[in-house]
Amino acid sequence: MLLWIKEVLAEFSPRALKVTITLIAVAAFGTYVFSSGLGQDNTVKISKPSEPNEQNSNIESPKIYVHVAGSVKSPGIYQLDSGTRVYDAVLAAGGFTDKANQASVNMARALNDGEQLVVSSESSGAVYEGALSSTLISLNQASSSQLEDLPGVGPALAGRIVDWRTANGGFKAKEDLLNVAGIGDKLFASVKDLVTL
Repeated sequence: MLLWIKEVLAEFSPRALKVTITLIAVAAFGTYVFSSGLGQDNTVKISKPSEPNEQNSNIESPKIYVHVAGSVKSPGIYQLDSGTRVYDAVLAAGGFTDKANQASVNMARALNDGEQLVVSSESSGAVYEGALSSTLISLNQASSSQLEDLPGVGPALAGRIVDWRTANGGFKAKEDLLNVAGIGDKLFASVKDLVTL
């Protein structure tokens, strides 16, 4: 056998012999690689790139806290997304009550962190929300011009309130407003929740 191999190799030139040996080595290596890869999953898996919306959906928007009060079903403090509108805050608080004056708030207005949103009742007839509602007007200390900030109170009526206060030693109860000329039950109902002693 060895003699036969020597005779075959003698027929090749040194250069042809090198080429033949190289080809045999490459073929042997290819056969080894192919046979060792059988039964294995050599598939290249390409993952689908995430859509821009998928990436952004994982990012949480900043939160704000809003105090919803007045004529809503579940008054309280709510944590809402930044950019939330009054409409969303009212829904979070369970919606309007039957006595709510829905026109007392701008449903499309954007809310700010730390804001108080007050929904008035139909009987109040006033449109007061946000920071305005948190500052009550003192009947015993407010100036005439400050009293004019109350709904339905003009300069003449504000002057009569100050005059009554001076003549009677101040207001002892909110209901004393009914003793001021020009203030009836309807006007009293609209200002009683906006004043303090």
